[in-house]
Amino acid sequence: NRIVALIDCDVGQTHLGPPTTLGMMFYTDPTDPCDTLEPHHLRFIGATSPPGHLLDIVVATKKMADKAVSSGAEAVIVNTSGLILGTAGAQLKLNKVDLLCPRYVLALQETSEIEHLLTYLEKRHTASVFRLPISTHARKRPPEVRRRFREEKYREYFRGSQIVKMPLSQIGPKDYVWCREKDLSIDSATDLLVGLCDSQNYLLALGVLQEFDMEKRRLHILTPLSPKDGEKVRTIRLGEIKIHPDGQEEEAW
Repeated sequence: NRIVALIDCDVGQTHLGPPTTLGMMFYTDPTDPCDTLEPHHLRFIGATSPPGHLLDIVVATKKMADKAVSSGAEAVIVNTSGLILGTAGAQLKLNKVDLLCPRYVLALQETSEIEHLLTYLEKRHTASVFRLPISTHARKRPPEVRRRFREEKYREYFRGSQIVKMPLSQIGPKDYVWCREKDLSIDSATDLLVGLCDSQNYLLALGVLQEFDMEKRRLHILTPLSPKDGEKVRTIRLGEIKIHPDGQEEEAW
């Protein structure tokens, strides 16, 4: 069978992995629904909306596309997310096209809301653009439904988690500088969502900060990560939301 990779870039309403992440999986059976399968690779963004994280999302998408090809995928499908309006939407979509160099762009729009982007891409003659009708089964999700979807995903993801202790020194340099610039204290960040990443910055597991041991300079983190995989953690990335025990989320800063 042909190997096809699917990359889900919707950090808020993702079907591959938990919210705040980009997920990738390999298909060998086209009848398998993506929302019932586990992603093979994840990247941590730490937020449920792209604005403020465009560079992280574009870089993560490119890294996973390269990994898919090097792993033997004959085709890579990228679900680019629904952000299309304003400068942020244009930057996100066009920068992805520039980096990924796709052969085909499949466009879904209600009327002509992304026509300005499609016209631009057609003038460049670098990718074939196909305008597809929206499925009659598609439904818009109001903000409250989107929020409940994420909360259920959090509850499911963290079910059966345990506390692991990790040194404060594993917080990534980018996150450390960010805390310094905003004069934030890690010991006041209870329930903060964090990403536990390996040496290549791929996400091993999400975690929720429970406690900071000032004396031993250790973070107590609730996570589904096994002790064995915990040895692979090289960097702790800080998110921008807090996750409460019931799955409810709130802005952290």
